Amino acid sequence: VIEPARVGLIARAEELWRYRRILWFFASRRINERYEDATLGRFWMFAQPLAPILIPTLIFGSMLQVPSEGVPYFLFFLTGMSCWRIFERGVLRVTRSLEQNRGLIKKVYFPRLIAPISSVAPALTEFGVFFALLVATCIYYFLKDGIFYLRLGPQLLVGVLAVAMAAFLSIWVGLWTSVMQVRHKDVQYSIRYFMQLWHYLTPVIFPLSELLKVLPPQLHFLAYLNPMSPVVEMYKWGVLGIGHVSVSGVLTGALMSLAIFGTGVVYFNRSEAASVDKL
Repeated sequence: VIEPARVGLIARAEELWRYRRILWFFASRRINERYEDATLGRFWMFAQPLAPILIPTLIFGSMLQVPSEGVPYFLFFLTGMSCWRIFERGVLRVTRSLEQNRGLIKKVYFPRLIAPISSVAPALTEFGVFFALLVATCIYYFLKDGIFYLRLGPQLLVGVLAVAMAAFLSIWVGLWTSVMQVRHKDVQYSIRYFMQLWHYLTPVIFPLSELLKVLPPQLHFLAYLNPMSPVVEMYKWGVLGIGHVSVSGVLTGALMSLAIFGTGVVYFNRSEAASVDKL
């Protein structure tokens, strides 16, 4: 049955649901192609996370003695990095999603939103490696110090929610950058520097409580204008029971995330057709 195309957010959601089976195909394809050309293959799934953890731990934990809220700094940094890595790697991959699927996009029709959504799959796979390393670290410190830092209880669901929020936020930011990348090829390079700056503004290396001590109480909301700040703090609290989680902070971060989502969807829907023509 040939029907006229419908417009609107509900129509796009219904279309995305009809093509949902393609989403798994694209997601598995993104995961496999990441390691298939590497000589050591999937060994890099476990080797790659170690470098960005060990070096900052040595600098900020051992040399600069950055506070870690009562837990070993390696564990503190690993926990924050686990959540942040989903967002960072997700944004970088979603940015290139339309260009990576240009062959299919130019030949076959499917909802273009499937490309950015599926591109988050490798980031979630990498998070699984980070979480396995987190559990192994908690076991090590339990054998060494007799303290099991990992929280096993209902509050762990808050950590699961934080992981979902980080993944969705990476998609929502990527709705902007994926279209920009098609039009301006240097976006994929500049976004890496932007993400590094964003990383230093997010409480991964340092506790959010230290930043709040510097800011006057009436300016605390500035810390939550970064939507990843409450997400990382929620994950720390859900997994280790540390972090600064407040209702006002979570609501501020959620409103910022919804603003990125709403404007990103509108921008993507209005620009995708013209952008595909430039592939």
